[in-house]
Amino acid sequence: MKMRTSPITAHAQCALRAIAVFAASTSALAVDLAVTSVEFTQGGQFGGSTTLVAGRPTTVRVKVAVTGQTTSQGSVDAVLRMYVGGVQVTGSPYFSRNGPITAPIAPNSANVNDTINFTVIAPVSTDVDFVVVVDPRNLVTETNETNNSTSFLNKSFACRKVLDIAYVSVNYTPGGGQPVASTIEPGIGDGYLRGIYAVNELNYHRSPLAPLLWSQAINSSNTALLSTLHTIRITNIPAAGYSMPEFVYGWLPGNPYSGNGEAIGIPGDVAFGNTESARFQRTFAHEIGHCWGRSHVSNTLGYVGFDCEHHLANPLNLAQTHATTQYDVMVAGMLTNQAWVDSATYNDCLSDTRSQCSTATGDGGGDGPASDAQRCLHVSGGYLHEEGAIDLFPVNLIDVVSPTADDPRGDLVLQSFDSDGALLTSLRWRSGTTRESCASPPGKRHLHGTTPVSVCVPQSVRGSMVARIEMRDLASGRLLAARSASANAPRIHRLGSQLINGAGVASHGGAGPFVEVFWEASDKDGDALRADVHYSRDGGESWSPIGINIDGPSLRFSLADIPAAIPGLGIVKVRVTDGLHVSDAEMPAATGEFGPSAAGGLAGSDDWSSFLGNNPPDIHLISPNTNQSYPQGASILFHASGWDLEQQYLPTSAFTWSSSISGAFGTGRQILVSTLAPGAHTVTLTGTDDGGLQVTKTALIHVTARTLTSADLNLDGLVNALDLAVVLGNWGGTGSGDIDLDGVVSGSDLTVIISGWTG
Repeated sequence: MKMRTSPITAHAQCALRAIAVFAASTSALAVDLAVTSVEFTQGGQFGGSTTLVAGRPTTVRVKVAVTGQTTSQGSVDAVLRMYVGGVQVTGSPYFSRNGPITAPIAPNSANVNDTINFTVIAPVSTDVDFVVVVDPRNLVTETNETNNSTSFLNKSFACRKVLDIAYVSVNYTPGGGQPVASTIEPGIGDGYLRGIYAVNELNYHRSPLAPLLWSQAINSSNTALLSTLHTIRITNIPAAGYSMPEFVYGWLPGNPYSGNGEAIGIPGDVAFGNTESARFQRTFAHEIGHCWGRSHVSNTLGYVGFDCEHHLANPLNLAQTHATTQYDVMVAGMLTNQAWVDSATYNDCLSDTRSQCSTATGDGGGDGPASDAQRCLHVSGGYLHEEGAIDLFPVNLIDVVSPTADDPRGDLVLQSFDSDGALLTSLRWRSGTTRESCASPPGKRHLHGTTPVSVCVPQSVRGSMVARIEMRDLASGRLLAARSASANAPRIHRLGSQLINGAGVASHGGAGPFVEVFWEASDKDGDALRADVHYSRDGGESWSPIGINIDGPSLRFSLADIPAAIPGLGIVKVRVTDGLHVSDAEMPAATGEFGPSAAGGLAGSDDWSSFLGNNPPDIHLISPNTNQSYPQGASILFHASGWDLEQQYLPTSAFTWSSSISGAFGTGRQILVSTLAPGAHTVTLTGTDDGGLQVTKTALIHVTARTLTSADLNLDGLVNALDLAVVLGNWGGTGSGDIDLDGVVSGSDLTVIISGWTG
């Protein structure tokens, strides 16, 4: 009986003949593709030695060498595999974000599409390996297929924590009122900051405080505003039961301040800035740079900057790459489109203790009370450089905070004394920080006349209360300022509240109901009084700030700006200070009056605490940008921001993603997805708090069709012996012929050829 030849044997025989034909046909060609270099960038490449941060989106930019010809080569693409500890991660291999490209002879990093680009997110590890395979579908016939695969081994991704930044909307009554909410919200206001500072994630959220009323001209009250923001950070936010943010930033409408913005110190923890469209994003990042500890510089980048998530597409439509000739963010007076970040500023954030991982760090960043936290007096004011004097503001009482540490570099000394004149504390403080105006471009240096003063000293030492505070010049001993406790503390005679219509009341969302809290206070010594208003949702366990440093007898606010009360446990507290003495008065969260005039009871019947329901979460879609286009199979980064007045930093389970075409496709604050079908997708982000309230945000993106894998390796429209020849000719390799993209040309690829055979 005549034996029949098996299909595989016949195909193999054809392949042997095809290999010879294939080799002969390629020998006349001169082109060869190979990987020249790979840039792993999270904002800037900086020569390839910069620490990479785990959990942070990373752009992998592959430069391809085209040899054997003098013209660019079209149809060049690649795939990227990522391994952690030797195990290929879920989602790998990654398809390019922009391929196929036309590969230039001399690729330039300043051009986005001169490189084949991928987006990845790596975990904390010192053993992350990457393998790049150029031309995986054999779209380009080359003289050498063996050099198409390149490995980059043992990349390290370091741990950095989530950074907590609370922002304050300043209701600036001398001009502009509140800044436009859409300008300062997450995803816009913090876009530059997200792009250049290498932390794991940014928990940028509004402070748990109604918009800050500011009625003083900012050019003469800048130090007072910084002092108020510092009070919000170190006392009001922690007292409300929230973690103390690393930084607090105040937003002014437009650009009313002659210096663009200002930080409280270098380094520091609070700052403010403008919302002028051409500069507000850079100003924010610049002032936080001062807080990191960076002074002004004058240099350009030196390396190409890369905006990995393209945050600055909104609102200025800036390019994703930033030229080597642009300025570092810490050059004063620049617009957003003129600057990015250099290696020194980038690394300053990386090395700062506030960005380091810690077992004590919460999910949303921020800090809890330190071991030395105690009741302190917050001494603040402005150091007048020309006069050599200090203008002291009223002293605030802070219930739980760490005392300011002694600075050996200080040129001033603050001392506190008890009523008998005995010295209680003494610490040095440095006055020379933040002197140079942030509006002064290089070569036009201008100095501020005043430096903010902000120091915390214990209210009592060894049982003795502070009765006098002095600040002196350390070298000469000259007295610069002093404040002594007067004979009498202020008294609050009347405290009440009422529901109002809300006309002209500043709020974050413009929603009510609205309430006015009013009080009467006096001081026998005739001292000027200032007041803070706080609210407790839990019977006094925590206190949310409503109004700070109020010069007057009342405050109006929206109930939508404060967290929901536990039924029956809502309390309002007014704290009044005469400069060193402090007095408090409390009342239930209800309309009416409470105090001596009401004999400890309530007048009125409407309890506004019943309006204090659970607030919806504050949800924002960070990326992708609307109308962005992606080729099929590309890993698209979906990135959300979410914070809640009651729940604070929302867990990853709070965020769900869906598409108008593909349906639900993922859960998480930050996910990579490569499975969306071609078409125009309306992507919906839904954020849900633990009370079940939801907020949705949407973006329209486009996915264009792209062939990802094919058994037709020579692109002649057939799957036949010529394609089989490619597989057999590269057997055991990692380049062309790896149809299933598992990293090796093997039997599984042969199976694909046979199953798709057309002859």
